[in-house]
Amino acid sequence: MPGPLGGIQLTENHGSPCYSTLAEVEGISAPRTVVQKPSLHTKDHIGLWYTIEPEVVKRLFGVGGLPKQYVKLCDTFGETSIMVREPALAVIDLVKRSNLSMPPNKFLFYGRDGVGKTLSIAHVTHFLAEDGWVLLHIPWLPNWRRRFKEVNASTSNPGFFDHPVDASTWLQRFRHQNDDLLKKLQLTTSEQYTWSRRESTEAGSPLSMLIEHGINRSRYATDAVMALTTELKKCATEGRCKVALVVDGINSFFCPVSRHKVDSVIVEPQRFMIHKAFMHFFNNDWKNGCILGSIDLRANSGERRDSYLPRYLLQKAGWEALDPFVPIPVEDYDEREMASIIDYYIDRDWLQNINGPLKLARSELAALTGHNPYTIMRICSSL
Repeated sequence: MPGPLGGIQLTENHGSPCYSTLAEVEGISAPRTVVQKPSLHTKDHIGLWYTIEPEVVKRLFGVGGLPKQYVKLCDTFGETSIMVREPALAVIDLVKRSNLSMPPNKFLFYGRDGVGKTLSIAHVTHFLAEDGWVLLHIPWLPNWRRRFKEVNASTSNPGFFDHPVDASTWLQRFRHQNDDLLKKLQLTTSEQYTWSRRESTEAGSPLSMLIEHGINRSRYATDAVMALTTELKKCATEGRCKVALVVDGINSFFCPVSRHKVDSVIVEPQRFMIHKAFMHFFNNDWKNGCILGSIDLRANSGERRDSYLPRYLLQKAGWEALDPFVPIPVEDYDEREMASIIDYYIDRDWLQNINGPLKLARSELAALTGHNPYTIMRICSSL
């Protein structure tokens, strides 16, 4: 029967019910680790939960980067915690061992819907921020192709199109995530950028001036994003900083259609300047960088979602653009992780019990959800 917190309550067929939570009855607490720094996580921590400090959550994920339903759950629990899992640890280890004097490595999560690709990205993003990387973070790329705010013909690049509102919003996100680091790095522009006859950004100006100009003058926001990413690529190659491009739904770059039309003709996403501003990072002509992303079914057009495998979702263009890359599979929970998520929900009083058999409840949840992380969250939230 439904519990007062939206969780599960179980009863036996005899005796009077005794209203107590599972956590109280069984003495169960969440399997946590006190190691809060992702750089220190090891395989010994797999299946354990670590809590991200509220100020870090606000800075890195306050404007996107965590699934909306997960954010609501974290608000209910009063904390933002992530389970340490093998895919994220694998990428963190590979980044640590990367030779930054070589062209950037590309690490791409893939897997079925709901297995935790976005949270794996969040775990690695937390590590990158902690390790001093400048983050170019796109929380959900398909929005620029399907749910854009505004698209206009580019005045500076004939034949292309600008996303003035989305570009301005992204610049705000970039500033929010990287402001303290940019102040420390003191990066400057390598050339002059002319916006109009009266407006320009001189060579040697702080990169913050590009950011502020794009935010305050949305007409030039897309051009400001292009200028910013170009400058950061140069700075990284010169060894002045480390740059990480983080894209959830990276295969959306290579979808052939968008929802924008001109004279009833669909505009190809390859003609979006905001896409072009990031796709040059796929070239092997720079260093001191890395690319982190997910290959996601939902990022593709509706007619091409029959397989979650990278070669199918990236198609020929994406496969060739990103080659070589390291594919990192993300799978459903194993037995240890399944036990961990149930214990965590019990600890948070999200699952409750009335004299019920806990072992049977675990078996039923495993059967109902197939060990899929999203399905577990959805079912436990609806009961």
